[in-house]
Amino acid sequence: SIGKGGEADVYRLNAGAVLKVWKTPDHPDYAGQQAEQEAARQRIELHQQKMRAFPRGLPPRVVAPLALATDRSGKRLTGFTMAPVDNAEALMSFGDPSFRARGVAQGAIGQTLADLHRTVEALHAQGVVIGDFNDLNVLVRGGEAHLIDADSFQFGAFLCRVFTERFVDPLLCDPAGERPVLARPYAPASDWYAFAVMVMQSLLCVGPYGGLYRPSNKADKLPQAARPLKRITVFHPEVLYPRPAIPYRVLPDELLQAFHLIFEKDRRGGFPRALLDDLRFTTCPTCGLGHARAVCPSCQVTPPAALKSITTVRGEVSCARIRKTRGLFLAAAIEQGELLYLVHEEGQFRREDGRVVMSGAPDPFMRFALQGEATLVGRGGQVVALSPTGAPE
Repeated sequence: SIGKGGEADVYRLNAGAVLKVWKTPDHPDYAGQQAEQEAARQRIELHQQKMRAFPRGLPPRVVAPLALATDRSGKRLTGFTMAPVDNAEALMSFGDPSFRARGVAQGAIGQTLADLHRTVEALHAQGVVIGDFNDLNVLVRGGEAHLIDADSFQFGAFLCRVFTERFVDPLLCDPAGERPVLARPYAPASDWYAFAVMVMQSLLCVGPYGGLYRPSNKADKLPQAARPLKRITVFHPEVLYPRPAIPYRVLPDELLQAFHLIFEKDRRGGFPRALLDDLRFTTCPTCGLGHARAVCPSCQVTPPAALKSITTVRGEVSCARIRKTRGLFLAAAIEQGELLYLVHEEGQFRREDGRVVMSGAPDPFMRFALQGEATLVGRGGQVVALSPTGAPE
């Protein structure tokens, strides 16, 4: 077993194929859930015809069925095989601030999104709608964006009836509801809406309806889940922008205007790929902020203050500034009252005492931990311990 989703289990068959098996109504995951059991029954019945009519010749980034799997009679479909996408990360990770802090280049994200854009265009040209388009069914590997869960695609008479709340187009939902629920069939325009959500989430680490809505008029309060139905976006003046997110002013005005038109003014249609092709990120030499504008938005508004050795008091807690960097803090720990940390600056990985552990660029797929003088570096299924007193283990 290598994976599990809401509708299927995934198994490794060999180096060149994985097997996706749909969960049947009697699957243990559906125990006591009559609605899920009935949905599984209907889904499997639909797949008996849908998968036999699955379109061929789809774009290369689509992880399409290689062969259909049946029961022992050879007549009833139970799933399908597909090519594995190894050493990949779900697109959702690129909207996670902690993952981004490990050295993911903003420019590389723009290139990956442009790659995904080409696949969406090609699918639409072949009469296929992705439907339940979300950042978990996009796997990123080496700048390539691969689409999985192809069995939920919409084509011909076969509609997609599943949805993901964060990515479903509110124009397809009941505006009087308490949360987005798919009520009308998907169309190419709804794929482009979901794509725009992924662009914003991947570049800024916040979606269009993130943040905390605190209206001054209590009569305007509404559940967080209902904000997409009322178009209360993160750009709303009464929404608190989340601190971990990247300031949206790092993006060009043209891209921010596109978000405004899509999420607040209901503009639909193909997402302008030129906005991704033209993204050019740079790092401000003064404050270290990465941005895609002609002038650093941080320094343009407020000149950076000189670094001072300061201690601030918050309530009963005294906070001392220990270290500041334009690089990346990759790990930190307290051992026996001492602060340990690993920082990457100017091509070198340094410990808290200034010792260089190794050189090179950080890899977002690496994980770091500290244990005394040893620095632990993990990637995939291996961990290497780097120590100043001995060879790597």
